Amino acid sequence: MTIRTRAIALCAAVSLLSAPLAARAENQAVPAWAEAAVDYLDEQGWMARSEVRPNEAMPRVRFKMLMDSAFGGGYKRTKGKVTAAEVGAALVRRLGQADVAAALQGMQSPDGWSPEPGRWFGTEIVARELGLRHDRPTTEDEAEASLTEPMRQADIAWAVWKAKTSPNTWNVDLLENFKLETLDETRRAVVKYALSLVGTPYVYAGEWPAPTPSDYPYGAQKHGGFDCSGFAWYILRRSERSWSPIDRPYKGWDLPERSSAQMAKATEERLSYEYLRPADLIFFAPEGASAKADTVYHAGIYIGRDWMVHSSASRAGISLAYIGPDSWWADQIAWGRRVVVTPDPAEPPS
Repeated sequence: MTIRTRAIALCAAVSLLSAPLAARAENQAVPAWAEAAVDYLDEQGWMARSEVRPNEAMPRVRFKMLMDSAFGGGYKRTKGKVTAAEVGAALVRRLGQADVAAALQGMQSPDGWSPEPGRWFGTEIVARELGLRHDRPTTEDEAEASLTEPMRQADIAWAVWKAKTSPNTWNVDLLENFKLETLDETRRAVVKYALSLVGTPYVYAGEWPAPTPSDYPYGAQKHGGFDCSGFAWYILRRSERSWSPIDRPYKGWDLPERSSAQMAKATEERLSYEYLRPADLIFFAPEGASAKADTVYHAGIYIGRDWMVHSSASRAGISLAYIGPDSWWADQIAWGRRVVVTPDPAEPPS
């Protein structure tokens, strides 16, 4: 049994020139999770259900029309297909959250260091915390979209529906308090690399940011993405000749376990919350600090000042989470594990 197999067991739009409906009926049924969204947009007269192609990309010109109808504007491009990053950014702006996104984009530690996140980092974090991204079922993983990929029509319908009816602004209010702390060189490298993957979707048992290559040693993955422990594994585990994370500027450390429960069980020194340092693993279980390792259901990477970066199904991928006092996560914190130690993070793989 491979590590990936064990993880599966343990770790818990419209085209204006579309072809006739009859010729496309087999793969164009609206998935159950998108039914309410598509019905809502149809009732509002913004996106006719009869024209929806749930698993096809949406032309930018059609997304512009949808934004004009639903929000009175907010998107101007008309050529090509609209990407996941563009959908999130347009909706974040129309919901009045551009300032929060800009603050995240320009974040710095007290000593002036910045992880230099990618162009879409701020709007993508805000979009996910607003609840505008949906995690597709495992059987639909191939239809997920990373930041720069075209977004499918069902996912766009979901995003607009949530933006109009129930955006989670409380989570965004928390983001206004996000700050980095001063980090040493090693932890800077880990945090920067982890944040660079924001925008990658949640994929059950996923552990790679792209469809896995033919020689990938741990099993097939139809679309790039991570589950919670797969993300931690990719960020922290030591590189090998047959496995080396893409463009990661450090070698990594000893982390042979793959699932969150396995990682928690293998912790030699269980760190209580007040002793955590950035780049430490942090585990969650219903019983909190009194939990047994086999009840641990989630893992994240602590980045300081009561925040973690993690891959979450409820956020449909990698995002930030406040885990300090009064947070939903606070009572679920089990313990931490220190994986990151020197040597130099720039040391090449052996």
